[in-house]
Amino acid sequence: MGEYIWLPPLVLFLIAAVGWLLRELHFRREWRRKATLDASQTLKEKKTLIKEMMSQIDDENQKEELQLQLDEVNTALLGLHAERLRHTLKDAGLPPEEALIADGLSQLQPQQVTKLKGEVAELGSLPPSDSIWDLLALANAYYYSGQYEDARETYDRILSLNPSDPTILHNRGVTYIKLERYDEALADFNRSLELRPDHPGTLTNRGVTYYHMERYDEALADYNRSLELRPDHPDTLMNRGVTYRYLKKYDDSRADFNRSLELKPDHPSTLYNLACLFSLWGKTKDSLDYLKKAIEIDKKYCKDAKTDKDFDNIRDDPRFKKVIESD
Repeated sequence: MGEYIWLPPLVLFLIAAVGWLLRELHFRREWRRKATLDASQTLKEKKTLIKEMMSQIDDENQKEELQLQLDEVNTALLGLHAERLRHTLKDAGLPPEEALIADGLSQLQPQQVTKLKGEVAELGSLPPSDSIWDLLALANAYYYSGQYEDARETYDRILSLNPSDPTILHNRGVTYIKLERYDEALADFNRSLELRPDHPGTLTNRGVTYYHMERYDEALADYNRSLELRPDHPDTLMNRGVTYRYLKKYDDSRADFNRSLELKPDHPSTLYNLACLFSLWGKTKDSLDYLKKAIEIDKKYCKDAKTDKDFDNIRDDPRFKKVIESD
């Protein structure tokens, strides 16, 4: 028989209380989710009914009254779906009030992307919101689900309502990076920094823009300033490492990638960039080790490696072929 462990009554009470609290939180989350779905379904049914009634009557006064009801239903649906979208973003670790990251560590799982696309499709079927908070959640969801043009259009709409918001200018700048419209990205980051000087996130993303524009010294200056303000930030370290790698400052590049991994272990993007670095450096085994780790975590790097010029040094090596064909 196992040895009996005696626990004081207070400890037993606390354990039971914690268990009850966890169950209660789970129950309430499930209740809220079901209530939201039920409310959404009810409103959709009412919307369908109103549209059917409008199609069957000729009296303009009655149609006007029904249109007012339809507008109220659409407003309620918009609020429900916008709130659900914010919860979806937060569940994925991407709160809508946070600034976007251009080439950083925020990545979504395929199922999260699918869920986001479903949520934005629901909102896209409704009349546009005039709430900056709702529009911000929608724009960020478009961005994180890869719908960059839709994101850009939504940020445009927000800025038409509030032209001098540094976070929205920053976010639109990040979207311009994804659309490879670097001059416009740079203009947004410059304006954002005029309104909010020395913001580390904006400096990092302006550095990314300078990198894509092949203005490497300016990119490094922005990364360095960002790290002075926010030391040991993994995204900034990774991006500075990429710039050092391009400039063939391989020791500096490796130091940044290693430090980034210490802060964010096993992140596939940093692992992949280390694989690129070691390939250029002529260290084939190290390159393949990191490439294999990156692919094991995220299969998309297998496809990237097949065309990435950084692997030209080792492309004909049988071991490289084995790694990229193992998927």
